[in-house]
Amino acid sequence: MIESDTQLTVTQAQIQRLEYALAALRRTATPAEFAAQAPAVIEHIRRMRDEIDTYLGMHEIEATSLGT
Repeated sequence: MIESDTQLTVTQAQIQRLEYALAALRRTATPAEFAAQAPAVIEHIRRMRDEIDTYLGMHEIEATSLGT
């Protein structure tokens, strides 16, 4: 859970590194290797993005704009 702007910055940098690694994997791996390895990396990126959204209050904004 992100609790400060410093942690936000670190998380954003981690996502960027994972995205670069995913792109490199796509270039170097066979389709089967990519299909086997990419989902775990993608899920980790999604979890970190969700943490960022929570820290920034995105979920509350979406809920408010949807009228829930």
